[in-house]
Amino acid sequence: MISYLIDAVLLIALGFTSMRVTAMHRELARLRSYQGEFSTIVNETAGTFDTVITAAHASTANLGRLASVLSTKIDEAHEAIAALDARRGFNAATARGCADADNS
Repeated sequence: MISYLIDAVLLIALGFTSMRVTAMHRELARLRSYQGEFSTIVNETAGTFDTVITAAHASTANLGRLASVLSTKIDEAHEAIAALDARRGFNAATARGCADADNS
């Protein structure tokens, strides 16, 4: 009689274990599908970062060229300002010379 009771407890334990193993198997299958999706997303993200890095390098190169062009234009502007200042100094000296000649 006690043997039947032990057999019943073991059978119930086996049934419970089988149910838990089945549930864990389903969960594992679901996690594997999520892992596939996650892997795809990580690969897409890596591709996107590569694109961003390439764009950043291109932008840096463009900014370098722009800085070079602006530096050249600033130097040209300084030369033009110096030329205008030289002319103005020349014209002011000439005007003063003419005014001095008129006063004498």
